[in-house]
This record gives sequence, structure tokens and C-alpha cells, in this order.
Amino acid sequence: MTPLQKIANFAKDIHAQNNDGHGFDHIERVVALAEKILLTEPSANRELVLATCYLHDTYDDKLTTDVPTQKAKVTTFLSQIFTDETISEIFDIIDKMSYSNNIIKKNNLSLNGKIVQDADRLDAMGAWGIVRTLEYGWAHNREFYNPQLKPTSYASKTAYHKNSKSTTLNHFYEKLFLLEDLLNTAEARRIGSTRSKIMHDFVHEIKREYQENTLPHGN
Repeated sequence: MTPLQKIANFAKDIHAQNNDGHGFDHIERVVALAEKILLTEPSANRELVLATCYLHDTYDDKLTTDVPTQKAKVTTFLSQIFTDETISEIFDIIDKMSYSNNIIKKNNLSLNGKIVQDADRLDAMGAWGIVRTLEYGWAHNREFYNPQLKPTSYASKTAYHKNSKSTTLNHFYEKLFLLEDLLNTAEARRIGSTRSKIMHDFVHEIKREYQENTLPHGN
């Protein structure tokens, strides 16, 4: 079994029971997207990029209540495969790449990190991005759409994670529509332009049909 196969199996065990859009199917799509980007970025380290893609959500605070313990578990596993230097680079990418960690100031990422970040963001966009957003909203009992609740902007990671009253549809305005302009590589921007349009069309149609299906006042 290759190191990447071992890493894939390790990640699959962690994500197996997830049903809020962060399951192993998400991980597999991120890996596939990274492979596409890697074809256009020959100077990147393929093994490191793909390993990080497999591991990028393994100790995410959205998925575990004990980040330090979970990260230690990942460290112990990786110590059987990689050098301390490689493990450090993997963790550096994971700890800097998330949208919420870049709200105040954009983190500097290596080319390897930019590819992982792009692949993860692309899977938050387009048709599958819509599916994942709906899954997350259902799993967390979020209201889908309320015209009285307007989208907001966030000044910090804490504020972003604490806003549990926002709607699923607002999430498109608060994060997903912003991702296209945040992509790093030319290939990701090429893929992202189509995916962004799909999301805009979806939200536009939801709001149009909502208005069409709403009874006039007094009826």
C-alpha cells in the first residue's frame, strides 16, 4: 500500500459518518480537483498536495470538539510516513487555508498550499457546492430562506462561526459568491468561473420562484 493510499484510508475512517457536506466524498472531489490543477503547476509537490487534500478536514473545528487531541492523532499517524519537515508543511497549509482563517488578513501560502486551498474552495462552488450547502443547512437545522434576514459580513473568524442564525441561502452571499475572486491558480479560476455562475443562477431562481409562489397580502 502506498503512502497516499494509507492516508486516504486514514481520512476515510475519520469522515465515514459525516453527513453535513464534509464526508469522504468531499475529500475525494478535492483530491480530484487538485490533480487537475497539478497538471498545470508542474513545479508543485504532488505527493504533499494530495496528502494535504486528504487530511485537510481531519481536525477541523467544525468536525471535532477537541482539535488538539485530534491533531495529535493525525501527527502520530503521519510520523510513520513523513519526515517532521513534511508534516510541518502539511499542518502549515491546513492551519492557514480555511476561509475563516483569512477573513481579517490573507495568509501567505506556498504553491502547494494554494493548490490545496483552490481545490477545497472549488468543491464549495458549483452544483456540488450547492448540494454541500444544503446538506450542511439540514444537518444543523438552519432556516433555508427568510427575506427578512439579510446577509452579513464578518470581521473575524469567531464572528463567522458564531452566526448560527443566518440562513442557508445567505451563506451564498456571505461566503460562496466571494470565492471566485479568491482563487489562486489560473486553472482554478477557469473552473471556478463556470461554477460561480451555476450558484448565482440557483440563488436567483430560488428567489424568483419564492416571489412567484408567495400569496399577496390579504389572501
